[in-house]
Amino acid sequence: MKEKKKFPIGEIANLTGVSIRTLQYYDNIGLVPLSKDGNNGRRFYDESDLAKVQQVLFYKSLGLPLKEIKELVVDVVTAEEIISVLQKQREVFHHKLIDTRMNISLIDASIKGLEKKQGIFSGELVQLMISLSKDTILEYKDIHYDENTERIFTDHYKNTEEVVEVYWHWKSLILEAAAHIFNGVDPEDVDGQNFARKWLDMIESITKGKSSLLNAHKVAYENRHQWPAEDRRLMEFTDRFIDKAMEAYLSAHGDKERG
Repeated sequence: MKEKKKFPIGEIANLTGVSIRTLQYYDNIGLVPLSKDGNNGRRFYDESDLAKVQQVLFYKSLGLPLKEIKELVVDVVTAEEIISVLQKQREVFHHKLIDTRMNISLIDASIKGLEKKQGIFSGELVQLMISLSKDTILEYKDIHYDENTERIFTDHYKNTEEVVEVYWHWKSLILEAAAHIFNGVDPEDVDGQNFARKWLDMIESITKGKSSLLNAHKVAYENRHQWPAEDRRLMEFTDRFIDKAMEAYLSAHGDKERG
């Protein structure tokens, strides 16, 4: 049986670029513990430990805390194990992405509210923000449209990240519309018309100028009774403001915006 190669801590430090003090810390917390030679009592790493240190460096580069990394580092490193760990971590980052996009949307809505209230938060907007759930977007996985509509969505939105961006682009504007309503903004005034322009830009962005995708979103809207309750209520609450803002904007700018 081939004897495992042994590495003193200094050699691992040179191979990985990690300081000896950091490696000793990893040993103390049980992240990558040193082994002890039964013959001479010297402490060492073997090849599997070197792989562990490399895993730690990789997960640290993703911004994970050591507590989480400790749960992810595996003893035997095969391609299948690494893929499994990365897939799980991808899910973690997916949820963090949802959190981040939600926080950005809430901040944007708050800014709009403060601009009109001159430093005073709208009580209604605060209550709305408190009531929102970051998991609402996940409820859409249980919604089903007709076969053609689902095929169009699947063909155009190739990955989860794109779906998350589309959703939060839409929802951030819904929250902005709610802030305008709470602040008594007239949909036909400057703020209302600026909103209408952003709403049009959003439609163009998420439909990519494709009529089939626009029609698919119309089908989704017509079937909004299937939507998560939070989004359905927000849409119903802001619908009139959005319609009035859009009507005034299109009336002022003519057919060039409709095309």
